[in-house]
Amino acid sequence: MTLQIFSSDIETYAGDLTMELTEDIENKVKQMTTWSMEILPYNIADITNIPENVNEVYITMIPGANCWETIEAATGIQAAGKQAIPHIAARSFSGPKELRQCLSGLQDAGIKRALLIGGGVPVPAGDYTSVMDLLNTGLFSEYGINAFDFAGHPEGNPDDPQAELHLLEKLNWTAERNISTRIVTQWSLDTEKTNSWIRGLREMGIQNRIHLGVPGPSTLKTLLRFAKVCGVQASTQVLRKQGLNISKLMFVNKPDKIITELQGYDQLHLYPFGGIVKSAAWLKEWQLSQR
Repeated sequence: MTLQIFSSDIETYAGDLTMELTEDIENKVKQMTTWSMEILPYNIADITNIPENVNEVYITMIPGANCWETIEAATGIQAAGKQAIPHIAARSFSGPKELRQCLSGLQDAGIKRALLIGGGVPVPAGDYTSVMDLLNTGLFSEYGINAFDFAGHPEGNPDDPQAELHLLEKLNWTAERNISTRIVTQWSLDTEKTNSWIRGLREMGIQNRIHLGVPGPSTLKTLLRFAKVCGVQASTQVLRKQGLNISKLMFVNKPDKIITELQGYDQLHLYPFGGIVKSAAWLKEWQLSQR
């Protein structure tokens, strides 16, 4: 009996093999996912608990706080061998003098990249009201900050009804100047809405790296409180629906299921609402489960 192999069969087999290899590579990449984490300035005491696979540590700029706390935290993070990425909130600065002082301190700490945000204060401290106001100062390059992250809001931003339009404006501004720029999103539990938001950006031709925010392990009560502060509307609805079946909203939520449903991201960004120690322990456990 003669075995006949046609070219179409070979092409089909090759195509199937390529698909299997591609899927295997993608799976391996996900297993080796690097993370970033967001901390408050006073969390610097817990920096040694952050796992090795977290290379970048973002520093939240608390509304109304000055930049010196951020500079001190950035110095500590850099000294620990990780890359500090500070938030710089436009509405927190009274003017160019204060902004220069902040940027000078961050330069001394070795900062090369920053996440620029408008800031959650209702009344600006000075003339800066938006990220574009900061960018148009032209001051960042003077102090060695030549890469930016911008905030993304898959569920919308209650402080900015035109958040997506303004994000595109900022991305275009940096693209025209060949400035390295990424999108770091607010956390969300609505994976369907998040995936749709990413697809929408890609369909518009936005190719910047997207780092998706994920809530770390914490109680539902804690997540509800942060969801209200962050304006994460759909996630609040999801949490409340879950809470109807859970006594006192006190079980510890883990984001494992959320991660399996997310698509199209380049990196994951952890918000340790339940504390750095608890989030770090979960992250180490999650990484082991991916091997």
